[in-house]
Amino acid sequence: MKKIPSWRYYLGWAMSVFVSLGIASSGMGKLMQAKPLVESLSKINLQEHIVTLGIIEILCVIIYLIPKTSNIGFFLLCSYIGGIIVSEWAMGFPPTIGITLAIILYVGTMLRKPELSGLGI
Repeated sequence: MKKIPSWRYYLGWAMSVFVSLGIASSGMGKLMQAKPLVESLSKINLQEHIVTLGIIEILCVIIYLIPKTSNIGFFLLCSYIGGIIVSEWAMGFPPTIGITLAIILYVGTMLRKPELSGLGI
């Protein structure tokens, strides 16, 4: 495995932590059943699952941030963010938040773990 420059590693971690904080805060809001989240999830009939969704978000972030499990956490978060994109469309919003999170998550992870891309970058 080729050693990556330290600036690339730390930039990748910064991007990964940024996305993780966003998703974790969303998960905490769901656990506390914040009114705006309940209202938006009611548009797609998921309001009764809000606590479960919050737990899933927080668990995915924890798995992603643990170095030994970060690969599986990356793929779990990619899948979850795909659900965010579809939910935004279903609620009638453009999927800008989901797409932005996906790009930052992917680029951040590839900067610090280039072997996951399979491209040798």
